[in-house]
Amino acid sequence: MIISPSIASANQLCLEKEVRRIHNSYEDLHIDIEDGNFIPNVTFGMKTIKALRSITNVPFSFHLMVKNPDSYLKDIFELNPSIVFVHVESIDYISEFIHRVNAQGIKCGLAFNPTTPVEPYKYLLNQVDGVLILTSEPDGKEQIFIPEMVDKIRMVRVFNQKVNLWADGAINENKLELLKSIGVSHVVMGRQIFHTGSYNATIES
Repeated sequence: MIISPSIASANQLCLEKEVRRIHNSYEDLHIDIEDGNFIPNVTFGMKTIKALRSITNVPFSFHLMVKNPDSYLKDIFELNPSIVFVHVESIDYISEFIHRVNAQGIKCGLAFNPTTPVEPYKYLLNQVDGVLILTSEPDGKEQIFIPEMVDKIRMVRVFNQKVNLWADGAINENKLELLKSIGVSHVVMGRQIFHTGSYNATIES
């Protein structure tokens, strides 16, 4: 199981230093783009992300938590993304978006808020390379892991045996073995990495 550090949890006053400190320990760095509309928070503009690309060659996985994800694609395509996740709640014609990303030779994934059921979108699962399940809500306080999301992840695996499963939200070391046991291949972690200094990049079988 691969751990992908969420740069949004790094010390924003020392962002370059934080990224340089960990980037050699991971094969992927996770970039949450939040626009203050789809989600009531703002993270990075493209200028900052491009500056981060200039200091590391580690691929970026992008999580677009935005109202208009299409408007970000042109810039993202230039930044060596490992995968681009789009929220199913943010666009009407998801297959078209997937095609636009794949046409650039880039992997595309679907992201789901905790309240969004997976079943209506199961027809799309064979078109994507990953499914990201938010395991907490951005509640403006200390985020809390939602146990019911474990069943939601299991449901994705029932619908599709091959797609990579990602989990993101309030995940600590105590949750890693459980998530690995249900087939999660990638875990996004922020506070546990940047606030505690835990830099183990993979969980062995």
